[in-house]
Amino acid sequence: MKALSRLDLYRKVPRDLTEATLSGALVSIFTVLVALYLFFAEFTVLIQRRWESEMVIEESKTEEKLQINLDITLPSMPCELLSFDAQDVMGSHEVDAHGNLFKDRLTSKGDLIGTQEIKSSHFGASSTLSRHYSLGYGNQDVDALRKSINSGEGCRIRGFVKVNKVPGNLHLSTYSHSFLFGSLYQETRNLNISHKVNHISFGVDTDITYVKNNFQGTGIVSPLDGVVQIHEKGEPKEKTEPKFGSWSYGGLVDSAIYEYYTKVVPTTYVPLDRPPIHVHQFTANSNKIVNQQMPSLYLRYDFSPVTVRYTETKESFSHFVVQVCAVVGGIFTVAGLLDSVLHKSIVHLAKKAEIGKLG
Repeated sequence: MKALSRLDLYRKVPRDLTEATLSGALVSIFTVLVALYLFFAEFTVLIQRRWESEMVIEESKTEEKLQINLDITLPSMPCELLSFDAQDVMGSHEVDAHGNLFKDRLTSKGDLIGTQEIKSSHFGASSTLSRHYSLGYGNQDVDALRKSINSGEGCRIRGFVKVNKVPGNLHLSTYSHSFLFGSLYQETRNLNISHKVNHISFGVDTDITYVKNNFQGTGIVSPLDGVVQIHEKGEPKEKTEPKFGSWSYGGLVDSAIYEYYTKVVPTTYVPLDRPPIHVHQFTANSNKIVNQQMPSLYLRYDFSPVTVRYTETKESFSHFVVQVCAVVGGIFTVAGLLDSVLHKSIVHLAKKAEIGKLG
């Protein structure tokens, strides 16, 4: 046992050979408080989760589709006159494009009249907007359209559509019913493409909602939400968002085309406790063109070749132990030096006081 005790690195000094001082007590109290503060600071870092971002170029799948979520209210445009089209640079052109899209007919006060699913029809790759047309409309249908326009009906487009992951656009327009405008000339003078963007996002909507609720401050996934565009002859006097039912227009209304240009950035979230989440951030700019064409609303999108990846990280317990040892050991070492200097200074001043040389 004696041979083993010789290996002791922490040899004890008998208590009767040590001396307690007031300065040492003050330094000890200060040291303990600082050490506790630093310990809890390190513990807070241990339990916190952080996001680390990086930019990578990932190989995309050629057959992969992108889901675009839409929720747009047009308070002065009847649903019957609206068509929803999708077009991309590969030549794909779908008229009345659909995935899970619905038109909600609204009264002038915003109350729901009825819901209609948007059906699908296809034209060839050489299709142009001039080929949008509808068949089978009679006098009875024209009278119904006239009634819906005069009553101030509005429309809400909601749902999602899946498109190719290449640059393209979605647009709401009245082109497919332009052949009726000769019979509805007086009524169509008051058609208006004013709208409110309730929600636009790229990706699975449930994942978008999860990211917005749980990963705040790590991405911009729906910057157009809440945007209101009111078009009337001349600039609107008020820039604030009006309530539904108070959107009034005076005099002859000019036609307008609203365009939203979006740059879509694929984004992957890698949480610690669930599978990776794939969404798309995007930036958006808007433009308004006042002309004599049919009122339209375009959402143009393009894709970034770079993917942003957010990885959730957490400090390991071993790193926490190393940090605590470094902090506690360092603070006690520094405190020991401080106590030694303070004690020697006090002793030196006391000796000078005894011999009368303090002054």
